Amino acid sequence: MIRLSGFGDEITSDFEGQLRHLVEMKINFIELRGLWGTGILELSAEQQERARSALRQYGIKVAAIGSPIGKVPVTDPAEKEIGRFRIAVERARYFGTPNIRVFSFYLPKGEDPQKYRQDVLDRIRAMVEIAEKEGIVMMLENEADLYGEKAVYCADLLNTIDSPHLKMAFDPANFVCAGQHPVEECLPLVRRHIAHVHIKDARLGSKEMTLAGEGDGQIPELIRALKEDGYSGFITMEPHLAEAGRSSGFSGPELFAKAVQSFCKILDAEGLEYRQIRTAIIGTGNIGAFHARATLSVHETHLIAVCDAVRASAEKLAAELNVAAYSDLGEMLARKDLDAVHVCTPSGLHGDNSIAAMKAGKHVLCEKPMEITLERADAMIDTARKAGVKLGIISQHRFNPNIRKVKEAVESGRFGVMVLGDASIKWYRPQSYYDSGAWRGTWEMDGGGCLMNQGIHYIDMLQWIMGPVNRVFARTNTRARNIEVEDIAIASLEFENGAFGNIMGSTCIYPGMPERLEIHGTKGSAVVEKSELTFWEVEGEEEKIAGIEKKDSTAAARDPMKIDASGHQAQIRDFARAIFENRDPAIPGREGRRPLEIILAVYESGKSGREVSLPLPTSFGSPNPDII
Repeated sequence: MIRLSGFGDEITSDFEGQLRHLVEMKINFIELRGLWGTGILELSAEQQERARSALRQYGIKVAAIGSPIGKVPVTDPAEKEIGRFRIAVERARYFGTPNIRVFSFYLPKGEDPQKYRQDVLDRIRAMVEIAEKEGIVMMLENEADLYGEKAVYCADLLNTIDSPHLKMAFDPANFVCAGQHPVEECLPLVRRHIAHVHIKDARLGSKEMTLAGEGDGQIPELIRALKEDGYSGFITMEPHLAEAGRSSGFSGPELFAKAVQSFCKILDAEGLEYRQIRTAIIGTGNIGAFHARATLSVHETHLIAVCDAVRASAEKLAAELNVAAYSDLGEMLARKDLDAVHVCTPSGLHGDNSIAAMKAGKHVLCEKPMEITLERADAMIDTARKAGVKLGIISQHRFNPNIRKVKEAVESGRFGVMVLGDASIKWYRPQSYYDSGAWRGTWEMDGGGCLMNQGIHYIDMLQWIMGPVNRVFARTNTRARNIEVEDIAIASLEFENGAFGNIMGSTCIYPGMPERLEIHGTKGSAVVEKSELTFWEVEGEEEKIAGIEKKDSTAAARDPMKIDASGHQAQIRDFARAIFENRDPAIPGREGRRPLEIILAVYESGKSGREVSLPLPTSFGSPNPDII
């Protein structure tokens, strides 16, 4: 997966116009070079502030500072360019990118490049030393008439300095203009150094710029090579198509859009993914902030905004992540450039928030539980169907390879006839945890206690592996905490296949024990603790796992934020892929409904003292009669 960027100043000199057009072209990154007709190094403090505010509002992030550093005669005083590089570093810091594009200095016409090799090396090495201290990556771009116009000279600089803070910005058209074939002659020399790519195309001998794939830049071959290398960096559009193909740094909106379309056809043909889902987070509490950071780490998603009814909370997270902040959900959902939202509000608000988003045409990935009543859950599923959008429910443990291994073994019959399945969630949440939010521990907003809020993941995995539940007999109680909902629960289950099961849950067991899933059949058994496979044995198979030494497995049992992000990242990625591929996400609304139904059956059994049969009526609600 690559990230597509663009030189916005090739579209228009107006910076807000640059961003607007990039969003329309579904490009989420920009390489900053010219803003309002002013070079990136010459911006005033006021212009910088205005630019950063606009970037946040449009959901565009900065791929690199497209500085002109090194595009001066090598005979000029070195101190002047090094001083300008320090300004470029300041700009990179301000706009949140580690990348600065640089050049390798103009040489006197007709003179041997080797004569100036040491001067160029000294100047670039001096800047690299600054980059190393500041955590900056300098990206050396090849260009005609500079020392590094030929690949051999670029390779010499890169190999001699040999620093992770000096990489290659590969520009195929610039190599063509220097009389070289980019892939055949140049790529082998600098391939290992490439960390950035500029896309324009040109014809040998004429320096005429063309659409990607129509010149001698070997663009399809380059993309194929990048894919082979697993390249996942930026590719920046720099078409130079103005004035009917004459080389220029300005293309205008129409030609720029045409260049993007042409290049994307090449990406599609080579199977290199570049699309991103523009995403926002609803709810900026602990789990909302967790989702936001996980979203930022997934290539297929692009975070553009956060929303919370408490404006200060939204603004705090937005400032940290450099995105737009909203306190009015309707205002955020009105954005035409927003594709999907993650609902991370209190459980009792999941339905209202999700339905509002889906009616606005946005795909929804909702935290667990999907809702606190079956009626509201069904309304969410129905709304997604009518609106033609995707509805996914967070159950990140299903993406754990150990859980999948157990699931596959049961489905294939390797465990024989299924006999027992147990889920144990014995966590510790002090009273201060519930006191930290007025909604916690309430029927109206939490929808339940140790099962609905904490235990639902393992209950979901239990039914996912063992199959549907037919009957439930349970006991629930509020034993130790000053809350409305249960802090201890036990339940006996009968599965549709005839196997039995048990659920044990609590949030007042000190210091908190690792959550545990046990799956037993007539030919095999498995035990998963804290997502780690601690026991595995199948009749007739050599593989055995028992007594694995574990690290601190009680962290999440004590602290709700001590959770591994990999499961969420995998599910967020799958959700984005489902949108791209127009398929159901791995865990659609109907799957998120299943553990909710089991938990509501447990609550009903605990309240009535009687066995409860499933499925429950669609209108079945909360143990609280005030909640329909």
